[in-house]
Amino acid sequence: MVISELRTAPGPTHSVFDVLAAVIAVLAPPGRIGVLGFAGGGMMAPLRGLGVTSAIDSVDLDRVGYDLFAQHCPQWTGGVKWEQADAVDWLRQQLAEFGLLMDDLSVPQDGDVFKPAISWKVLPELIRQRLRPGGFGVFNLLPAPGGTWNSDLPRIVGLFATARIITLNEFENRILIAGDVLPPARELGSLIRQALRRLRSRQAGRIQMRRV
Repeated sequence: MVISELRTAPGPTHSVFDVLAAVIAVLAPPGRIGVLGFAGGGMMAPLRGLGVTSAIDSVDLDRVGYDLFAQHCPQWTGGVKWEQADAVDWLRQQLAEFGLLMDDLSVPQDGDVFKPAISWKVLPELIRQRLRPGGFGVFNLLPAPGGTWNSDLPRIVGLFATARIITLNEFENRILIAGDVLPPARELGSLIRQALRRLRSRQAGRIQMRRV
């Protein structure tokens, strides 16, 4: 079970965090970048390794991971505006000015990791409402206990004009990218793989992109 992975220098984690960072680097969103579920800041090393210096607004209920991040990566804390709060409450208080909002929330259960119910029922619409025109929603999704996928995925996709989904060879995660306008799946997948190769991440040859 891995909820976060803390690397103290810019570079790859060779995990899902590299792919999430590559998505942000490729989309290069205007406006604020928000991450729901910071944990230990596992995405920061690949983000900085890709040259993304944008500030990150983040929220998490548990501050243990952030305290470890602040202790071991003090050079990056200035680029992270972290708050300890419920993600729904925090997002409801924000203005609709985000260029990108990422749901990276997860909850441990019986030795595994799953998405909380709010990630399927509440957050997708809130994320859509808080994006500026041309903004992107990114959802790091996981199957439910038993390996089944939530039937709410089509409803989430339906909130946006277009969507793409990334599957990974080594992880159960599916990364949903949604917005008003996105490049064709083949082009976007190629750009993300190029970013992963620049990062020297092993995930460069281990992802697939398709339209949904």
